[in-house]
Amino acid sequence: MENTYSTFLILILVILAFAGTFFVRSVLTKRAVFKVIKIFYQHHALGIQSAKTLRELGLERPDLLQRLIRPRDYKQYALQILVKKGIILINADGRAHMVEKNLDQGLRYNMNGLHS
Repeated sequence: MENTYSTFLILILVILAFAGTFFVRSVLTKRAVFKVIKIFYQHHALGIQSAKTLRELGLERPDLLQRLIRPRDYKQYALQILVKKGIILINADGRAHMVEKNLDQGLRYNMNGLHS
């Protein structure tokens, strides 16, 4: 009986650990999405004429040493999400810009006042 209880408790703890990990990752990704959008507003990269490289925006992929030393940065993942949604477009020459009309209503509401 006691062995079954211990096994059940360990199973519950493992499930809670996985759930916590996914919850934290989703919260950090959502925060990074807003940070990336804010970066595009701050650099005025809102059209093809004002498109900037990822290096100019400070969004270039960190090298191996930086990834080992620094804590995990979710901005790269957030940038991929925004590109897939069509909010961020990357030209053939590697310059990126944001298409404001493609922002979801929720993103517009949460970003209200941040780009003023």
